[in-house]
Amino acid sequence: MKLKLYHCPFACSGVTMNALEEAGLDYDDQLINIGKGEQKHPEYLAVHPDGKVPALAVDDEVLTENPSILMFLHGIAPDAKLLPDVGSPTERARQASDLVWCSATVHPMVRQIRMPIRFTDGDPSGVQAKGHDYLHGVCARVDARLDGNDWWYGADWSIVDVYLRWLMTTAASAGFEVQNYANVVDLVERVQQRPSFERAQSREDAARANM
Repeated sequence: MKLKLYHCPFACSGVTMNALEEAGLDYDDQLINIGKGEQKHPEYLAVHPDGKVPALAVDDEVLTENPSILMFLHGIAPDAKLLPDVGSPTERARQASDLVWCSATVHPMVRQIRMPIRFTDGDPSGVQAKGHDYLHGVCARVDARLDGNDWWYGADWSIVDVYLRWLMTTAASAGFEVQNYANVVDLVERVQQRPSFERAQSREDAARANM
């Protein structure tokens, strides 16, 4: 199986790269420089018609959207335990729901904070303020869930933790006060200490040098 990840440093494609590294899978990666608009070039639109990252080419097919890619990687590398073992289809569906929640619910809040102009043709300050309000509610929920636990799923690391780390650090880079949530800050630090995260970060750093 030949895998190729289309990605951009700082984007949520870093979560996918971390999953590939954690799973120990061989893959190629191609930088899509969003800052230069490469995601809208015809060559990339032929890969991902929505002009987004990540996209994962699997032989002659392409997968898009982080939740589906991450579930696929868990399926082909189950021993890596990107998601903890579960005992029922309902529990597996809840894990899928957690990934979709990160992608479809929390990620737009982070975008409101970091790039509010994308949501309005007028003054973006109200959009950004509402994003802060929304994300504070999420952080309170995550912080409470982590109370007494190392990870989102208790004792078990998962790729959900990596996704949460990306969401929180991205929001913090735009002024969100994540430091008010001690358990969330601890989670971020634990994720960043894992060898798979360090390998993915090194690979992103190499790509960033070509931006």
